[in-house]
Amino acid sequence: MNEGLSCVVVVNEGGEAHFIKFHWKPVLGTHALVWDEAQKISGKNPDFHRVDLYESIENGDYPEYELGVQIIKEDDEFKFDFDILDPTKIWPEEEIPVKLIGKLTLNRNVDNVFAETEQVAFHPGRVVPGINFSNDPLLQGRLFSYTDTQLIRLGGPNFHEQPINRPVCPFNNNQRDGYGRHTINKGQVSYHKNSLAQNTPETASEEEGGFKHYQEKVEGHKIRARSDSFKDHFSQATLFWNSMSKHEKEDIKQAFSFELGKVESKSVQQQVVDTFGNVSKELGTDVA
Repeated sequence: MNEGLSCVVVVNEGGEAHFIKFHWKPVLGTHALVWDEAQKISGKNPDFHRVDLYESIENGDYPEYELGVQIIKEDDEFKFDFDILDPTKIWPEEEIPVKLIGKLTLNRNVDNVFAETEQVAFHPGRVVPGINFSNDPLLQGRLFSYTDTQLIRLGGPNFHEQPINRPVCPFNNNQRDGYGRHTINKGQVSYHKNSLAQNTPETASEEEGGFKHYQEKVEGHKIRARSDSFKDHFSQATLFWNSMSKHEKEDIKQAFSFELGKVESKSVQQQVVDTFGNVSKELGTDVA
């Protein structure tokens, strides 16, 4: 499974904020197929991975993933040679170790693929008290776009009432009507505050377990631009390239050469090769 991209802010009971990245690490480790293997297997069964996962669960060989977190104190945000809010950068585990805090076991397959898989609606804005939002631009974009995605994909504003998306705990709001409405609302009230229903329902207080936004301290000018700290595009790519073994490097070069060989524009080919050269002269030269 993918490593964490965006980071969030987690606030403890003392009101102290930390930047967090979540990671799912497969207990069996990470494995991959080389190009020749992938072609042969996909030629026989293009759903190979899906079938393997389904049959493993059915046979009781339950896949397991450990949940880990990387934690950075709010005061340490600028102590690294990369911007921790840049979603294209990993947080090196040598500097910020992953602390394992839980495990996920896939112990059964869904009963209905459409109802439980195709209709599931993920949204990073649905959080519990203690988790808040960082200024990671990728996360901020997703907070805006995911509601619109579900509105279109699932046919209206009531996607949260579908069985797979419905909260386990009781919930109340002033949302009424619209496509796919399950709740049968009584009375005339559809907004807060109101006199007809004595201002109910109302938002739970913090003492009652309601959500409280973290009051982040912000100084300076707010402008529509990326920070200069986002301009480092190649240092981590170079670290990744240098971490590869000899045969892995050859696989990467062959893959890039195969794809780039299909490009008809010499100018585009040259621009891509130049980009590779910023990562590794060996990589750029051999692909060229």
